[in-house]
Amino acid sequence: MNADAALKAAVSSTLGGEQILIRVESLDYALSEINTSVADLEDILAIYKGKHDPLVTAGDAKALLQKVCGSLNRNPYAVRPRFAAFAQELEDDIEASDWALRLRDRLGLAHLPPTNAYGPHPVVLMCYRVREVAERAHALHANHPLAVPTVLDSEPYEIFHPSPCEQDYGRTLNLAGLGDDDRLASEVLHMRIDYVPSHIWKVGSITARADTSSARLSKLRGDHLALLQLLSDRDDFGVL
Repeated sequence: MNADAALKAAVSSTLGGEQILIRVESLDYALSEINTSVADLEDILAIYKGKHDPLVTAGDAKALLQKVCGSLNRNPYAVRPRFAAFAQELEDDIEASDWALRLRDRLGLAHLPPTNAYGPHPVVLMCYRVREVAERAHALHANHPLAVPTVLDSEPYEIFHPSPCEQDYGRTLNLAGLGDDDRLASEVLHMRIDYVPSHIWKVGSITARADTSSARLSKLRGDHLALLQLLSDRDDFGVL
């Protein structure tokens, strides 16, 4: 069902397979399970990537990161298909010091807020190539490893807004607003893969809540819909 949502050859080709996908995952469960902190995990990641430490070897660091990956892979939500974006498209946001907040906004991740009880929400930025997903799909004899998110792929949620069929990708709702550049991040849906330490790009925290008041979301959704209609030349899209 919904095979028409399969991605175009530009992504499924050999060249497209080298594109890097990114996904922001919550670390709240993983950190409690392995009893460590965001700061310690940042240091462990740096050691794994080559930073010298007289007390911790690269092998020790990799072992701890594998535990993080194991926790993410066992998460009850890990069996679901995963939404992901393209690293090249979000390069400026990824390289910024406040990358966690910027990606929260660009990717519409309002479900990862800090709380009064626990403080900043710990997150990890995962990255992997399209071909890794395709290879996993091939091993499982799946025909469509990546697809365009459609109305069938999420429960009703004010921040999830499917794109018209004229768009080659899904388009995320930017919680910071469109601003002057009118950029909508491209989004795909793909079958799950098991994370490994090499997939971990960055560790950080979301330190402030996004404004998801009714008035704000109404404005964001209206602007988002208008731009989708413009990009697709579909004035009727989203109109009941």
